[in-house]
Amino acid sequence: MPTSDEWKNKLYCGDNLDVMRQHISDESIDLIYLDPPFKSDLDYNVLYRADGLSPDEAKWTAFKDTWFWDEAAERTLAELQDIPNPKLVGLLNALNVSLERTPMFAYIVNMAIRLQEMHKKLKPTGSIYLHCDPNASHYLKMIMDSIFSPLNFRSEIVWRRSASHNKLSRKYGPIHDTILFYSKSTSGAYFKPGRTPYTNSYVDKNFTHKDKRGRYRLNEITGSGVRAGESGAAWRGYDPTARGRHWAIPDSLKELLLDHGARMSTHEMLDVLADIGEIDFSSSGRPTYKQRMGKGIPYQDIWAYQPGTAGLLQGSNEAFDHDVKWLDSEDEKLGYPTQKPLGLLKRIILSSSKTSELILDPFAGCGTTVAAAQSLDRHWIGIDISPFAIQLIRKQRLEKTFSGLEVGLDYTIDGLPTTMDGARLLADQDKKAFEIWAVSQIDGIPNEKKGADRGVDARVPFKPDGKTSKFAVVSVKGGKLKADDIRALISVAKREETSSLGFGIFVTLNNPTPKMRADAASAGVTTINRQVYQLVQILTVEDILSGRSPRLPLVDKLVGYRKAPMEEVGKQEEQFLE
Repeated sequence: MPTSDEWKNKLYCGDNLDVMRQHISDESIDLIYLDPPFKSDLDYNVLYRADGLSPDEAKWTAFKDTWFWDEAAERTLAELQDIPNPKLVGLLNALNVSLERTPMFAYIVNMAIRLQEMHKKLKPTGSIYLHCDPNASHYLKMIMDSIFSPLNFRSEIVWRRSASHNKLSRKYGPIHDTILFYSKSTSGAYFKPGRTPYTNSYVDKNFTHKDKRGRYRLNEITGSGVRAGESGAAWRGYDPTARGRHWAIPDSLKELLLDHGARMSTHEMLDVLADIGEIDFSSSGRPTYKQRMGKGIPYQDIWAYQPGTAGLLQGSNEAFDHDVKWLDSEDEKLGYPTQKPLGLLKRIILSSSKTSELILDPFAGCGTTVAAAQSLDRHWIGIDISPFAIQLIRKQRLEKTFSGLEVGLDYTIDGLPTTMDGARLLADQDKKAFEIWAVSQIDGIPNEKKGADRGVDARVPFKPDGKTSKFAVVSVKGGKLKADDIRALISVAKREETSSLGFGIFVTLNNPTPKMRADAASAGVTTINRQVYQLVQILTVEDILSGRSPRLPLVDKLVGYRKAPMEEVGKQEEQFLE
């Protein structure tokens, strides 16, 4: 484990399988949380349709773009046949027969090889939380059992992700996700869950006594069954053996004896506890101990925010499970698909890791895990295949959320171009990834879907009147330029003039011709708030790398993805774990 002095937190843009294999050492990670993309609101049956059945493309494009059966999935399945895990290989072969070459099986195969790699990266004392949709959780549970062993399964957590759901056709409203919690080994994994306060009604009913140390109830200080020695011998006139019992001093009382308890006999401990008033005697002389109220009930495996319960918990004005409330706060929403609340990740990280340990999120998305780990003084690694996700994490989750955090100094980013050579390499390797990277550099909102985009690769939000959002259309070219590229952009900007006001941004890897610059100038200018703006602007990648941005009135960087609330590094208290 690297020390705080030498460690820099890391963001990687790329396929998480490649990144884990190339950049992360085996047995180096303390905790993994992953929330792999899964289109949960699709027609469930579509996921099981084999190729050739011609399903309605509109219903499954988003899922198919992420998980579909192709040559890469075929290669992955073949690679899995050679891994030294016969249980996993046998399970995948059985599922291959059952599911055939469907998007669901592609999802399972791609997850299997990644989970196998994550198992290698976890320390022997590490833990993993797999956040999944109920449509696939049963398959993933079998995959996890094959990799981590059923003996290391810890919990299936049910998290309530919304208040209600209107999609009730032939089924109950789907309002929960499943989180599968495993450790890598049967012992040694850190686990210290927080506590939920008792309800006021529970306290009033059960903790009916009170002294200077607080509320308590009387509980047995003996256990069932007889024992030899002092554990079964009479003390202060009370003989537990005669009643088929023995002295059983709870750990909460032994803690009051500090270091002396280990050197005391059973009767000596009872004497001290009686002298300090922690043992009560009935009128018949039967001893019981004062069970203190404590700080609540340890987290159970259902995490369900209950609106309308504020004020019902002892010593708290919050509702049940308020810290893992579903995402409905406009202050926290970034507009990112499948975004999870910060409180959910904080609960997981606090329960299964210690300060300065290393957290990995291989599907980082909008960076909730990264932000939670940063605020809780943990080291972290975040991986995402989308350049826009990495830029979103950098700009919104880190630089605008944590004061003084700097890329290069406090954390590093790997996989995004910083030079012209890097930009050319990305454009050659993945045209769409290049487009998304270029757009994210100028605070645009990319069209991340593959396929027809009607000439719009992205939009840059701005507010000409300071209130109403408008969107300049963006066209990105990473290859050879065509003579009519600028004229095509002008046409698109005019087509969408209601929202674009005629603004178009042309981003190009290669230098435009003089004719293209003349075409851009021919689109004319507009005057807004006494400022003159060119309607169609050309930006080269070299311009962007030097820090140049489109010239628009009041660029609104938070329309597409909102700013997360400010936090201070390491300020999160962990007092509820005590």
